[in-house]
Amino acid sequence: MPAIKAEFEVNGKNWARFDGYLEPDGATGYRFKGTLTAVTMLDRRGAGFSNKVRLGHGGTKDKYERMEFVIEGVERENTYEVSGRGTRQKNDTVDFYVGLNEGTDGSFEDGREVTVKVGGPSQRLTPVFKKYDSYDNVTYDVRFDGSARADGETGFCLTGTFDGYEGPGAMTTQHATLGYKTDSGSWQYTTRAFKDLEQEITIIGTRKPGEGLTMQLGATSGVANTYQYGDPQTVKLPDTF
Repeated sequence: MPAIKAEFEVNGKNWARFDGYLEPDGATGYRFKGTLTAVTMLDRRGAGFSNKVRLGHGGTKDKYERMEFVIEGVERENTYEVSGRGTRQKNDTVDFYVGLNEGTDGSFEDGREVTVKVGGPSQRLTPVFKKYDSYDNVTYDVRFDGSARADGETGFCLTGTFDGYEGPGAMTTQHATLGYKTDSGSWQYTTRAFKDLEQEITIIGTRKPGEGLTMQLGATSGVANTYQYGDPQTVKLPDTF
């Protein structure tokens, strides 16, 4: 998921930071989550208002929404787990910023905006690997039901359900494997024992701009537990909706 890193610093002692991740929510929405951290040296106990930190977010072409949190104590690091969602125009990026109410009247000062590309729509991936015995009975069945999408210009996010079963009679632990590669990349594998399936899988990786993704499934179904594989499935990963 595209990373978000928004910062604001007043004097090295009063500062705020948001570290998070962004993902599309349809063609005109987005979701995000992350950690907001803030510290202040200002003692506002007699001011009639509290120290606060805020996180602003919104489509680059739209208006901001703001989330505010009270900072407890002085010279103490406050941490907040934050999640939210918003709207944007089609193919629009999303802006974030953080700020502190540094003004003598409690008004906010904000850091610079950071702009994040959301990524394109998810592409369905449903590769299968099956092996049959001489009686046409299924002895290995491995499946993935999920999707992949662009994660900014140079990333991808692969997520879904990894499942499968093996036939009876194996003397050793048998494994299923999920292989994936970008157009110019090398194969990478996520492997699980059949006894541990099903599992939800999320893989975040890198790619060259414009590249797609190929997946294939396999199992230790060969002689001496060697791996055999099913047909690969390739999808393009649009960068925008």
